[in-house]
This record gives sequence, C-alpha cells and structure tokens, in this order.
Amino acid sequence: MAFARYRIPDEPRPTGLIRYAVDPLWPLMALMLSGNGIGLLWFAFNARALGSPAVLREAGYIVASLLGCVVAALAIGWAAEHGYLQGSAVKYAALAFPAVKLSLGYALYLSQSRSAEIVTHYGGVLRNGAVGLLVCFLIGRTLFAEVELPGLLAIALR
Repeated sequence: MAFARYRIPDEPRPTGLIRYAVDPLWPLMALMLSGNGIGLLWFAFNARALGSPAVLREAGYIVASLLGCVVAALAIGWAAEHGYLQGSAVKYAALAFPAVKLSLGYALYLSQSRSAEIVTHYGGVLRNGAVGLLVCFLIGRTLFAEVELPGLLAIALR
C-alpha cells in the first residue's frame, strides 16, 4: 500500500543547505552594490538553500536579467550606430541597465521572501548576510573589474 505524502504547494523543500540560507534582502543588496553577476549567483544559491518551491520561476528571472541586459546593450548600440540616439540620449538610454537589473532583482527578492518567511515562521534560522555582502562588495567587485570579459558578457554581469 502506497502512502501519499501531504505537501503544501508553497512549502519550501528541505535541503542540506538550509544552514547557509540568508534573508533575500542580502542578495538584493549584493546585486545593487556588487553587480548583477554576484547578486544573481547569490540569489540562485539562496533559492537552492531555502528549498524554494518557485526555483524554476526564479531561474527564469535570473536568465531574464542577463538576457535583458544583453538585449538592451544591443538595442542601444544599434540605435546609436544608426543615428537614432545621439549624445546625451545614449546616456539616458543606458538607464535601461539598472532598470532591468533592479526590477528583476526585486522580483527575485519577493519570490524568495515567501520561502524565507515560512522557514522562519516554523522555527528555522536564516544567517546574517552582512559578512557575505561585505565580501561581495570588497572582493567580488574588484575581481570582476580585473577579469577581462567579452563586451556583452561584461555588460550583463556588471
């Protein structure tokens, strides 16, 4: 006789990485202060550590953030090359990069905050991410600055 296991659809799945999970505010701060690459990597790890039931949606947000920056770079480059954007208009159009990064970062924050709240409500403890944020800000930012990346990849990750 097989037993069906009761599962709440929004309930985080238990993982062995839960001891490394942090409040999603910290990866969002890393995204803002250290760049897209570091922040998105931390969001991806935190989704796995929290056992987020929306991990596929969150992976979609991560891919959309990277592709959105690449598409914005291509569109701005094409428009500037063909004379549709000149001078200061290119600088204003470049505001698309932080807009894409922050809007999708905030969507990731909202998605993960549900799982984090459920974990803490039932007695789980989330780590303080301040040390991780400091490491990301001091070490990660200089690491990305020193590494030579191809043009579009550098735009997407910084």
